[in-house]
Amino acid sequence: MISATPRLRLNDTLSNSLIPVRAPDSSSVNIYTCGPTVYRDAHIGNMRSYLLADWIKRILISQGHKVTHVKNITDVGHMRQEMLERGDDKVVAEALSQGKSPAEIADFYTGRFLSDERSINILAADVFPKATDHIAEMIEIIESLLEQGFAYAVNGNVYYSVKSFPGYGMLSGNVQESLLREAVRVEVDSLKRDPRDFTLWKSAEAGRELKWDSPWGGGFPGWHIECSAMSLRHLGSNIDIHTGGVDNIFPHHEGEIAQSEGAFDQTFVKTWVHGQHLLADGVKMAKSLANEYTLTDLKDRGFDPMAFRYLCLTTRFNHRLNFTFSSLKAAERALTALRHRIWQWSPKSVENIQKDNLETWDNAFFDAVNDNLDMPTALAITWKMIRSDMPGHVKLHLINRYDAILGLGLSEISEHYRFERSRKTSENQSSIT
Repeated sequence: MISATPRLRLNDTLSNSLIPVRAPDSSSVNIYTCGPTVYRDAHIGNMRSYLLADWIKRILISQGHKVTHVKNITDVGHMRQEMLERGDDKVVAEALSQGKSPAEIADFYTGRFLSDERSINILAADVFPKATDHIAEMIEIIESLLEQGFAYAVNGNVYYSVKSFPGYGMLSGNVQESLLREAVRVEVDSLKRDPRDFTLWKSAEAGRELKWDSPWGGGFPGWHIECSAMSLRHLGSNIDIHTGGVDNIFPHHEGEIAQSEGAFDQTFVKTWVHGQHLLADGVKMAKSLANEYTLTDLKDRGFDPMAFRYLCLTTRFNHRLNFTFSSLKAAERALTALRHRIWQWSPKSVENIQKDNLETWDNAFFDAVNDNLDMPTALAITWKMIRSDMPGHVKLHLINRYDAILGLGLSEISEHYRFERSRKTSENQSSIT
């Protein structure tokens, strides 16, 4: 039995150090994951960051903790700063291009996202809050920031004053001059007091469909305020673990810290965990390069989507992973070989097996996963155990334990095989009689 005491250590982006995950009490941990913007399918680079959160969650559950996991659905639009300057909104733009309402577009791609998660065996979050259901909370936080001097309103727009929050930029290292350089990269908003300031609330342009009433007039929220509001509503003002991709660090997570800590005057997140880029043939995935592959693309080419999960196990989450179809094919072959091994084993009691032997394998496997999610080592240990001379039923016992974390669906495969074998045996006996 694995100890209920948290043993997992993760590299915290803010402190750039390996720290133990410590629950606020002896049994519960909460996780917030930046989820998809639902105006198109999530690509496999996005899915890799959701696998990161899934492995953290599985490890903590295996250690006896109650995990509360929130993964937001951004159905207003990923309104980065430059988009806000122009009044763009990806959900609205996609709806206009397809002749549908923003709600119809968001619902369609939300369904597609949840289906994609199931196809690679990601455990469902406890809550999938939608940004459009939390406008009241966003307005409340913005009002608090205005009252405390962290924000200012101009002509129906509300901006966060970056210089009012001394810690801004510490997560990403974008401070002072580097922040200014980043700010001038985008179209300048003449209403800002400082080009580094970011938008909390934007006044709606004439004819805009997706807008809400506010104390500053009809408008819509900025990108960063959405997650501050949704995490507050469902997890409170303090989060144990916040996950996302490295693309989220700046400006999104910097904005979340400034908003939440400015409004509530306490540490917002205990541990920040970010997954590195998934490259495609050595370059960053981009729509313009036509290499933003989706799980549907992989399935259309005849691949089992679970092969992608296996592939992601072969590289640590904080290292770049280069995706190629050759590497995916190799991962699929390895997964198939693993499944065939399991099909040969039958379940039996392991009471007569020396516990020291089991503990040796357990210690090696769980030491790896608890060491900042060293999944490649955990996978290698799993294969070493499978190739050992232990009886098959003992290997099956261990693989079922390990797959609760790996998440490759091996237990289900074993159960399916045993059912089919029993069914065929019964049919053969019936034909004989």
